[in-house]
Amino acid sequence: MQAVVLTTLAVLVVSLAGPSLGRSPPRAGGLSEVKPADPQIRLLVKSVEDDIVTRLPLGYDRETTLTLTPVSYKVQIVAGKNYFVKISTGFGRYIHVRIYRDLRGNTSVSDVQLGKSLLDPIRYF
Repeated sequence: MQAVVLTTLAVLVVSLAGPSLGRSPPRAGGLSEVKPADPQIRLLVKSVEDDIVTRLPLGYDRETTLTLTPVSYKVQIVAGKNYFVKISTGFGRYIHVRIYRDLRGNTSVSDVQLGKSLLDPIRYF
């Protein structure tokens, strides 16, 4: 009987902890794990695309239409959310963009970092 209770308890603990085993929970205000860009992130980037392009320096492929392709992202929970997005601008060039979405759903570009590569980790900026 005791073995059955212990086995049941072990199964319950594993099922509740499941995916979080071996990982520490995210800190309040800390960045999430890196995630591949999904349709939601593509729509988010598309919604602020003009603002991103105006923050790029003159000569940054402005003579052609840039294709901004989100690759991956991290999220920070604040009074709203900060999205830190790695974006391909074509020709092997990448930028990191911080996009803020407030609690009402309004979005704005907070910052853009140039000169990134596919291998550069996404960090707070």
